[in-house]
Amino acid sequence: MAQIETKKITPKKITVAKKAAVAKPEVKKPEIITPVIKTAKYINKNLKVSPRKLRLVVNVVKKFAPADTVTRLKFTNSNAARLLGKCVEDAIASAVHNYNLLPKTLKFIDFRVDEGLKIKRMDKSHGSRFARGVIQKRHSRLTIILSGTIAS
Repeated sequence: MAQIETKKITPKKITVAKKAAVAKPEVKKPEIITPVIKTAKYINKNLKVSPRKLRLVVNVVKKFAPADTVTRLKFTNSNAARLLGKCVEDAIASAVHNYNLLPKTLKFIDFRVDEGLKIKRMDKSHGSRFARGVIQKRHSRLTIILSGTIAS
């Protein structure tokens, strides 16, 4: 009887580099970019208008977008509106340049009008009994907080 030689056939070894090439390519998921929201704070400690008069204008304007408030305040005929318009413009400019926020995405978060310093002087012609002749020049302290998305 004749002997038949049998050889064991082994599969070829695939190296790691070839396995990576053979494997299915990974499907990349689209990255969802969430906008980063940041806040900017503006403070003016010495506005020469009484807080009561300034609050009347602020309560009307604070519900609008900052860009709209500037245009509305330009057509409002009062000293408080003129001063507030300049402060809102400064707050927007500060948010855009210092905090790198987009001007279209800006919103008012907080609008606070507090009492600032008072300048007092005596004048006897303004009541000698009740107010002791004291004239008070009131000043306001204004705080505006804006929020918006960062420009990329």
